[in-house]
Amino acid sequence: MLRRIGDLMVIELDDKDEAILHSLESDSRKGTQAIADSLSMPRVTVHDRIRRLKEKGVIKRFTIQREPRAVGLDLRAFLFVRCESGQVDRRDVAEQLVTLPFCIRVSIITGDWDLLVEVVASSMDTLGDAILDRVSKVVGVSGTQTMISFYEFEGVASSFR
Repeated sequence: MLRRIGDLMVIELDDKDEAILHSLESDSRKGTQAIADSLSMPRVTVHDRIRRLKEKGVIKRFTIQREPRAVGLDLRAFLFVRCESGQVDRRDVAEQLVTLPFCIRVSIITGDWDLLVEVVASSMDTLGDAILDRVSKVVGVSGTQTMISFYEFEGVASSFR
């Protein structure tokens, strides 16, 4: 079911759509029949709903989520990045930062800083080197502030990442 919010058409999800999405979020490899069985729905209903959710853009892709610690990336940090005032387009700086191998995501933000960058590293030394040797040298970056994450907790809406 579609409804209009201003100029935007959004899909309304019912309880069955939500149940299918939750099942796929827990295991994106799960087959249509397995989902149907676990939700007591006909397989063709589940199949048609998944197809519709993909067509409408609700399901962006089926993927894996890697565990950084399993490959030695034990440190997660967030960098506030300030861009040179009036000199650069923040989108250009963000596009450069997301190409760095330790960068998870970059958000353009409001407030005193221009960007929020999520990164992973194997140690404080490699994080320091990454910031000093790579981030600080990106054209348009004028300053950074680093915050180390001690623990992470995923929220109910974590699949919207």
